[in-house]
Amino acid sequence: MNMSRRRFLKGAALGTASMGALSAGLLSGCAPQNSTEGASGESNASAEKNTANDYPVLKQSSMDAPTESFEGDVVVLGCGPGGIACSTRLAEQGAKVLLVEKTDKIGGTGTVASGNCYISLNSKFQLDQGFEADIPAFYEEWLVAVHYHCDHGILSTYLRNCGETVDWLMDYGFDFEMREHPAVPGLQGFAYRISQPKKDSGVREKAYNAMVDKVKEAGGAFHTGCTGTTLILDDDGAVVGLRAERGSDTVDFMGKAVVIATGGYAANREMINEYCKVPLLGRDPVLNNGEGAQMSWAAGAKKPWNLGILCVDTRYPIDENYNTYDTGLRPLGTKSDVLQVDQLGKRFHSESAFWWVPTYGGANAVEYDQPWIFTIVDQKAMDDLAADNSNVTEDYLESMIGAGVLFKGDTVEELAAAAGWDPEVFANQFKDYNDLCKAGEDPIFFKPAEDLVEYGEGPYYAVRLAPTPFGTCGDLCVTTDMEVCGTEPGSVVKGLYAVGTETVGTMHNDYYWALGQTVGWAHTSGRLAGEAIAKSIL
Repeated sequence: MNMSRRRFLKGAALGTASMGALSAGLLSGCAPQNSTEGASGESNASAEKNTANDYPVLKQSSMDAPTESFEGDVVVLGCGPGGIACSTRLAEQGAKVLLVEKTDKIGGTGTVASGNCYISLNSKFQLDQGFEADIPAFYEEWLVAVHYHCDHGILSTYLRNCGETVDWLMDYGFDFEMREHPAVPGLQGFAYRISQPKKDSGVREKAYNAMVDKVKEAGGAFHTGCTGTTLILDDDGAVVGLRAERGSDTVDFMGKAVVIATGGYAANREMINEYCKVPLLGRDPVLNNGEGAQMSWAAGAKKPWNLGILCVDTRYPIDENYNTYDTGLRPLGTKSDVLQVDQLGKRFHSESAFWWVPTYGGANAVEYDQPWIFTIVDQKAMDDLAADNSNVTEDYLESMIGAGVLFKGDTVEELAAAAGWDPEVFANQFKDYNDLCKAGEDPIFFKPAEDLVEYGEGPYYAVRLAPTPFGTCGDLCVTTDMEVCGTEPGSVVKGLYAVGTETVGTMHNDYYWALGQTVGWAHTSGRLAGEAIAKSIL
C-alpha cells in the first residue's frame, strides 16, 4: 500500500528511515533459515552454550606455549567493516597490524548490508552537491528518539565524524551514492543519509581488499581461519595479545593493544536466550557467536545496561520454532491496511504504527511482548500477492500451511480453529474490526482512516510473523576513544578496544531505532579507534 505524503513527512519527522535495512543474504525458496534446531531437535553447533566462564584469560607469564606465535603493534580480531577500518587507519600511521579473521573472507556483514540509508553528515561528497546537514538538529532528534538514554558523548563523536569517514572511505574506492528514493525534506534527506555501493556490484569488496592491502604494505598481515578464544594479559592486567584456534593448532597474536571487532552474538542461541526477550537468532548462523564479548567480559569488561538489544528488521514469516521464510509471504508483514492479532487472536495495536515504524522501534518495544503476531488477509489480498510474485502458487501456499507459517479457513471461525484461537473470540474481533473499517474510524488505536480497509470474501489467511534480527546491538561499553570500559566507574580494560556492532548499543536506549548507522558506526568507530591507538602506542 502506498503511503501518503502527509504520513511520509510525519515519519521523517520522527527519524524514520528507508526500509532498506541490513540484509544478510537470505536464501530464497521454502526451506527454513536460521533454524534454531536441527532435524533431530539437537542444537546447531554454532549455537552451543558458551559463557564468559568458557573464555578464561591467560597470563602471559604462565601460559602454555602455542603452536605458533606472531607479533605486531596491534591485534585486530574480525575483518568486518569495523576491523578493516581500524586496521587500515592504524596502517596509515605506520602500525604493524595483525588482522585476525575466523573465515577466509574480507568484509564480513559489510559486503551484504543493503546500506540504503547510511548516515553521513557533511561529508565532502554531500557538500559538493549542495547538501549541508544540521548536525545539532540530528543530534537532538536522536536524543528524543532514545528518550535521552544513551551515551551522549559517543553519539556526538559519531555524528561529528561520520561525514569525514565517508570521504576517507571514498579514497579507497568506496563509491557512495545518493539515496535511491527521491529526496525528502527534513532529517531523512540527502544531507543526512546516503547509500552505500550496491552490495552485488563488487565495489565494496574491491575497496575492502584495497584497505587490507594497505595493512599488508605497512608490514601487517591478514590471518584467516583463526577463531579467537582467549585474551592474553600481562602481569599488570593489561591486554597484550590474543590466543586463537586454527584447526587443531593454537596461535598467539601479540601486540600492544587488541581490538575486538567480532560482530556480536546473533548466532549464539544460549546468549540470545539469556540476554534477549525472545529467541530470535540472527541471520548468520555461523559467524557471530559472541566470543569477542565473552573474552572481554572475562578480562574485566563491563556489560552494558541495555545488553540484549537486537538490530531488528521488518517482520518475516516464521514457524513456531522461529525459523524464517523469506519468500512470497514476506510483503504481508509490512501491510498497514490489515488486521493484526496476537497469539490469542486478539487485536493489540494500530497496524499502521508498525508499518512505517520509527526505525523499527515498534518491533522492539511492543512486539517483543508477543512471541509472534499474525496478519490476517482475505482471498483478494492473497490473489493480489500472487499476481505480483510468481512464487506464490497453490503448492507454495500449501507448503507454508504444512510448515505452520500460514493458516487458512473458508470462514473466520475455521481460520481461528486452524490457528489455535477461540473461534468465537476471533470471530467477534474480526467483526469489530470490519465495523471500524465501515465506519472509517478507529477510536481504540486511532488507526488512520485510509488504512481501514474492509475485508472481502473468504477464504481467509493468517500468516505468523516476527521481527527478525540481522544482528545484536552492542555488548560492550566504550569511551570516545573506543577503549573498553571496566566494571568500576571510570575504569577501562587497559590495552583493549572495541568497535562496530560490539559497541553500537551505546547510542541506543533499550531498542534499536536508527536505521542506516550500524555499518556507518562500524566504519567510524574503527577509524577513530585506529587514530586513538596510534597516538597511545606509536
